[in-house]
Amino acid sequence: MMSSFFDAVLERPTPFLVCTVVWFVHGFILDIFVINVLPYLSPAASDAQRDDKFVWARGGYKNYPQVKNLGPAHRRFMAENQCYAVLRLAPIFFITNMPVLLLCAISYLIEAFTIMTEQVRYHAPPSAMLPQTLMAVFCSMLTYTVTTNADGFISNVDPQFLQVIQGICGLCWICFLVGLNASRGNSPLKKD
Repeated sequence: MMSSFFDAVLERPTPFLVCTVVWFVHGFILDIFVINVLPYLSPAASDAQRDDKFVWARGGYKNYPQVKNLGPAHRRFMAENQCYAVLRLAPIFFITNMPVLLLCAISYLIEAFTIMTEQVRYHAPPSAMLPQTLMAVFCSMLTYTVTTNADGFISNVDPQFLQVIQGICGLCWICFLVGLNASRGNSPLKKD
């Protein structure tokens, strides 16, 4: 059963296969392992990852005290990313299901908006642009894949769902631009 699943994954048209790899890396490696398992295995490594990639989960910037590993705010961030993992791993198994793909796109927008809010309102450091960029790029990959629908892989691309996904992609890029503009005036994270 499992080998037939992997065979089917490998037979996906290239854009769908690339998205599958991205969903696995983003949903499993980042959202589950790095964000939810690493804090229990190595607090120092977890803090380094938060300093580098998820500054809003670490704090330590303008009027925002540093958040300790597994502190209440950190645990809340972990739970949030468990939800993102579900939304980003689901398309691996339901890759031709338009509502599932739409929910994945929505997850990118929610995270892009959250990061942008940290950048604009709470002065998150410029390093927040890495995940902000990834949200826009990943949503663009999803949008391109569904829009071009290589080999007619999705038998019924609902035009309304497609338009909403395309609109969400545009909103992710607006969050990127607003966050980029705000980040230019924000101070870098101060290390302890």
